[in-house]
Amino acid sequence: MRTVILTILLVLPTIAQLKQIEDLDFTDHSNGSPKISRSSYFKQDFRLGYKLKLFCEANGTPRPRIVWYHRGVEVNPDHNRTIRFSIHGDTTSSHLEIDPTSIGDKGEYECVATNSKGSRVKKFLTDYQY
Repeated sequence: MRTVILTILLVLPTIAQLKQIEDLDFTDHSNGSPKISRSSYFKQDFRLGYKLKLFCEANGTPRPRIVWYHRGVEVNPDHNRTIRFSIHGDTTSSHLEIDPTSIGDKGEYECVATNSKGSRVKKFLTDYQY
């Protein structure tokens, strides 16, 4: 009797592929369209019941507006979600804080910077730990 061994390879994204997923760029920045200049790391783990903080900073001419999304839905401030903005010249900085966190806060977040010249998206992937 012959034994056949099957090897199954899992296709996992490489670091380079994750980098492509997190940074979607739809515009040429030489015309003043937004550019994400600083941000939190792509992968963020948080403890249930504790604070989750995400940061995004964009510059462009005219100065970009930043909007946060969670799983494709715009994040609005409420009792446990705070969004802060800071403006300096042609730069907008934004902090999204969720405190306390719950299971529903895991998933994909997007920081979308937009001005009249275009848009730039920075993605974040969050997950909870116990």
